[in-house]
Amino acid sequence: MKQTLIDIMGAMMPYMKTPVMVGGGVLALGLLLLLVRMFTGRAPLLGLVSWLLIILGAFYILCQFMGMYLGMQPTINFGDPRKFEFKTVEFWKVGLAFVIPGIIYLFGAKTQRR
Repeated sequence: MKQTLIDIMGAMMPYMKTPVMVGGGVLALGLLLLLVRMFTGRAPLLGLVSWLLIILGAFYILCQFMGMYLGMQPTINFGDPRKFEFKTVEFWKVGLAFVIPGIIYLFGAKTQRR
């Protein structure tokens, strides 16, 4: 069973960069919606965006813990492997980069203007 999980984790590692890029877009959208909320008092999608970021961040943090349990060090390479550039970032750092702004956006969605 453990070997099967290691094989699955090794197979999915190259595809983990795409959700990070999508999450970055959602992060930028959340910032835009937070600014709209601050100036107009209306941004109904801000709560949804914040929960998406929290769920995505929790996914990466859980993947980090699962990888550590399996004896692997899950990282994402943001460098160019063709040029032998290796800029690796651990999954837990990526997860926190989504969870913390997601919580801030959630508080921004819950506050009321006076």
